[in-house]
Amino acid sequence: MRMQESPAAVVYDVDLMSQDMAAMGWLPIDLARKAKVSHRRVGRFFRREFQTARTAAKLAKALGQPIRRYIVSQQQAVAS
Repeated sequence: MRMQESPAAVVYDVDLMSQDMAAMGWLPIDLARKAKVSHRRVGRFFRREFQTARTAAKLAKALGQPIRRYIVSQQQAVAS
C-alpha cells in the first residue's frame, strides 16, 4: 500500500461525502464518472487507503460542494 507523505495530513469526512452521494442517488461508480477519476480511486479514497487533496477536490466538485465541507482536520506529522 502506498502512503502519502506530507507535513500535514488532511482527514476527509467520507461518511458525509457518502451521504451527499446517496442524496443524489449516486453509486460510487457514478461519482467516479462525474469526477473523472477511476472507480478504484474512489474506493481507495472512501476506504481511507489513499487520499489526496486533488482527488478530494474532484469528488467535492462532482458533488457540487466546496472541499472544505469534507475536511475534518489536519493532523500535523510529528518530526522524528
